[in-house]
Amino acid sequence: MIIITVLQILCAILIGTVFFDFIHYALHRFMKAEHSVLKLLGKLHGVHHRFFPADLQIRKVWIKKNLLQHVFFEYCMTLSGIVLCLLIFSSSIVVMAGFLETCLFGSIVFSQGLDFHHRSLGSLKPYRGGVFVSTQYHAMHHVYPNHFYGSYIKLVDYLFGTALPLAGKHIVMTGAHGALGSNLLHFLKKEGAHITALQYGVDYQYDNYQRCDNALKTADILLLAHGTKHDHTQEANCDSYVYFIEQLKRLQPQRFVPLEIWAVGSEIECHPCFGIKKLYPYAQSKRNFAKFARNYFYDDTIQYRHLVHSAFTSRMGPGLMSAKFAAWITLFLLKRGFKYIPVTYTGFAWLNYLLFFNAGLPRLGRELWERSSQIVKLRILSK
Repeated sequence: MIIITVLQILCAILIGTVFFDFIHYALHRFMKAEHSVLKLLGKLHGVHHRFFPADLQIRKVWIKKNLLQHVFFEYCMTLSGIVLCLLIFSSSIVVMAGFLETCLFGSIVFSQGLDFHHRSLGSLKPYRGGVFVSTQYHAMHHVYPNHFYGSYIKLVDYLFGTALPLAGKHIVMTGAHGALGSNLLHFLKKEGAHITALQYGVDYQYDNYQRCDNALKTADILLLAHGTKHDHTQEANCDSYVYFIEQLKRLQPQRFVPLEIWAVGSEIECHPCFGIKKLYPYAQSKRNFAKFARNYFYDDTIQYRHLVHSAFTSRMGPGLMSAKFAAWITLFLLKRGFKYIPVTYTGFAWLNYLLFFNAGLPRLGRELWERSSQIVKLRILSK
């Protein structure tokens, strides 16, 4: 009974925060509105971004206005969302949720607008996957104000596809002439990205990648979509992927916002070849890269995303979906901030995710231990 009550209280609070997130999304749209009243509402919220601008350094001169025009406003909207929960929860649940939200509001006012999401930061580490918003994820909203609207959970970004800024980004990609790559190229251009396509035999060979360096030096996103099922499978599907990623990290060692790296994997990373001997070299090369990919997935210096597709129709063979559909679903999930992209009709991609999730468990344990240690230290110092 107690557990159910606690869960209902937490649910009511989350509903309140999501209610504010929709208002927050609207306020940013109001900034560009022609109607004077809507534009004024947008400008009032703009104070919050002056208090915590794109360089992620707190501006103390804006503390009072931020408390009034953002913190108090967010509290009122969140409380309104909690009150709406009277439609589904008992009044006692809503009162307790409102009380906890009021306590949180009081603590933020006491700390002059500072909380886990709003404090001066240096260069950002990549945000983790999952539905909950981390400090790094929310900080991205202050770097890219028209994206990353979620305050505690990412529901609004899932709905509107606002978890990946693409307009104006320089994307360096391989495999642009393949079935999947050409369709991804088309969709990314429609999003306003600037594409540099690197072609095997023209811009690089498996023993010479020097011509790629100039493009990599200015890349915001690296998309690796090349591959083969026939000759040089290890070089094409594993070694070249690792080289491109490591070279990009070497050429851009210090980034304020983490580099985005997307690599196309395969469901064959986890399922057998079903006795088809000609698939063995291809399968082994993909599985070899997957070992690297699971480490990149938790790398603290890059935002790595692993794209795993069921078979689609291409020059490498037939499939039950078109490459265009696979590319559309891929971008749909990327824009919603997913780090692991399963485009599957077999379910193998979901099984493959378990290998990625399992690889992160030791790291997660260390992070939880470090955070708990920090909390204990803060309590000791505060006495």
